[in-house]
Amino acid sequence: MITTAVAAGIAAVNTQLDMFNIGEQVVHPQHGVGHVVRLEDREFGSGVKRRYYEIAITGAGSTLWVPFDPPSYGLRKLADRGEINRCRQVLAARPTPLTDDARSRQANLAERLKEGTIRIQCEVVRDLYAFGEHKALYGTMAGFFRQTQNVLCEEWALVEGVTFEEAVQEVTSLLEKSRSIVNKPKG
Repeated sequence: MITTAVAAGIAAVNTQLDMFNIGEQVVHPQHGVGHVVRLEDREFGSGVKRRYYEIAITGAGSTLWVPFDPPSYGLRKLADRGEINRCRQVLAARPTPLTDDARSRQANLAERLKEGTIRIQCEVVRDLYAFGEHKALYGTMAGFFRQTQNVLCEEWALVEGVTFEEAVQEVTSLLEKSRSIVNKPKG
């Protein structure tokens, strides 16, 4: 007899393995919106064949190979409008302070993005935007912020049926609200 906890664990694994269909639109938090082209066994350097999703990244005109077996490194289905509505609240909320140590900050943010939720992506963008108010973002961190925000806005535009520029404008407006919470004079 399979216990409920074990059965739930098996169901969770099966759901993860059957997660993406050929042709389905997906989002990779560091590379952008794309679609699943196929599932293929590939060997990349290690000498071990593994099953990978081939993802065509639309905006970049590039191909990404993501392991079929978990972890999928943040790959997820496209958000729906309800998730975008919740993202509005996240982006306008009080930002979480980030560490001043650049390496630690970068590693922490990259690790968070691997969770693969749009909510985490919004939190990362919001927190970096607020951090940039007090310490200029430059080099790798500035590129990381721009790429993460661009991926968010690309998905936002697609889900909301607006242009990329309109999505950037709305996201930036929400980020300014968040920043203003921190900068309110104490009274």
